[in-house]
Amino acid sequence: MDTRINTRISEELKSDVTHVLTGCGLTVSAAIRLFLEKVVQTQGLPFEVTRRPSPKTAAALRETQDILNSRSARFDSMDAMLKGLNGNGEQEK
Repeated sequence: MDTRINTRISEELKSDVTHVLTGCGLTVSAAIRLFLEKVVQTQGLPFEVTRRPSPKTAAALRETQDILNSRSARFDSMDAMLKGLNGNGEQEK
């Protein structure tokens, strides 16, 4: 028995996707079925999903990597960390 999946996308995306897939000899429904079959086959997404972190997150990731590489931390205890924070939750300089 077949089932139905509904999703909302913009008219522009639908038009663009339909144009591309028609050039490949596929309908949108056929492409979605192929994608879902590949998900099952690979037991995950059949492509890499990446996301660029925000500048703030990227800086935090770099800082974390620096700490790991140098095997040091800003604080050696929870008490030292709490004392190093001012009332705004930011580290005192």
